[in-house]
Amino acid sequence: MIKIKDKKKYIIIVLTLIVVITAFKIVSLYLKRQSLEKVSVATVSYLSVTSNRRKNIDEAARLNSGSYTNTCVYFASGALRAAGLDVPKSVANTTQLTEFLQKEGYKKYYDLGKLKPGDICFAAPSGNINETPDHTYIFKKWTDSSHKDAYIFDNQLTEYGSCYHVRNITYKTVRNGKSKSQAIYFMRAK
Repeated sequence: MIKIKDKKKYIIIVLTLIVVITAFKIVSLYLKRQSLEKVSVATVSYLSVTSNRRKNIDEAARLNSGSYTNTCVYFASGALRAAGLDVPKSVANTTQLTEFLQKEGYKKYYDLGKLKPGDICFAAPSGNINETPDHTYIFKKWTDSSHKDAYIFDNQLTEYGSCYHVRNITYKTVRNGKSKSQAIYFMRAK
């Protein structure tokens, strides 16, 4: 049986542990968010170098059995890995990438006007937010204040002549006879 004095000590110890654990969790979450924000900056920095984009697209094709088509997730994941986020090389589609990013502390955002460098965009053919995205890319900056088109990084080297190019963001369009989806959400660290 615990004496009254011992009960008070026990309660103080338990409360102290609760406070310490809570403080540790808060600090850990803050540090993880800071780390993820650095990943966004590092991703853009990495992809801003032409040779890095080439290396990244070649690695994406290698992971896709040598094919350069349908490698957007491999391309984005490779850039994130180069920036310090340990995306598994088995992540191969937009659903898997979205789920992985959410587990890492990223959140979906739908207000495309608030895109920032390093945000990971997901686009869908109909523009419906409930649709499964068919494309992903890394946002760099808006082309102008209308916030319709932006400079982005993606795997579409053959269609645009570069993995860094201007793309439609807030509307659907056609380029070289191919329909280009509009962004439906983007992800960034919470």
